[in-house]
Amino acid sequence: MDGLFEALLLALLGVVVGSVGSLLGVGGGLIVAPVLLMLYNFDPGRAAGTSLLVVIMSAISATVAYIKQRRVDVEMGLGFTIGTVPGSVIGSLSTTFVGSGVFRIYFASMLILSALYIVFRSRLGAGSGGLLKGGRQSRIVDRLGREHVYSFNPYLVVAFAVLSGFISGFFGVGGGIINVPVMIILLGVPAYIATATSHFVLVWTALTGIVTHALLRHIDPIMGGLVSAGALLGAQIGAKASEKASSRALELFFAFFLIAVAINLLFQSIAR
Repeated sequence: MDGLFEALLLALLGVVVGSVGSLLGVGGGLIVAPVLLMLYNFDPGRAAGTSLLVVIMSAISATVAYIKQRRVDVEMGLGFTIGTVPGSVIGSLSTTFVGSGVFRIYFASMLILSALYIVFRSRLGAGSGGLLKGGRQSRIVDRLGREHVYSFNPYLVVAFAVLSGFISGFFGVGGGIINVPVMIILLGVPAYIATATSHFVLVWTALTGIVTHALLRHIDPIMGGLVSAGALLGAQIGAKASEKASSRALELFFAFFLIAVAINLLFQSIAR
């Protein structure tokens, strides 16, 4: 990587990643990892490891903002963390056994599924009230005085978290794309709380993946650092916007972006 202009572009990418990730509760790795694969021809492990460096910086920044807004369910978040840590280690190690072409196909498939979820998540969550809700009750009163009461099964939280951790370590996306729909659709957690709590979980999930990828020498600290710098600012912007503004238009734009990236990755896998 050379040139001040390219460094500024990477930092700007970080701002976009942090803003969109904190709005949707998905961390931002869905943007970073494909960019590293497509534009810089990173191998799977290096793309995932460097992406997680950005994810953790964005997640820390957003979590601080969400805690101030009193939107983080720490108890449920710790339950997810218990499962995501071993899952993240297994996922990170698995990147060493997958070729670049196959990895692109897997990643493209996940992006398409993620886009479909983002487009239809409000419809999926409507009326279900949580398909598997029940168990321990939680009550959160946020900074604006709004009360959120719901219940969740702590054992199901840990079980789903293992899958989330694996996806986080394998693709370098943080795992939020699994955590948020599980919380909303299956456990009946309000989206307002789920997106915030997801970032709390992302911090620990990404940290586990980073340690594993660092031992495997998968992280590019310069590129990851530049994008992370922008992500710190972007996460604060997204968290602030999510407190009051509707993000539906941004969600739809992001979904179409993911599909476009997925198509590009599929073409790359064919050309390799």
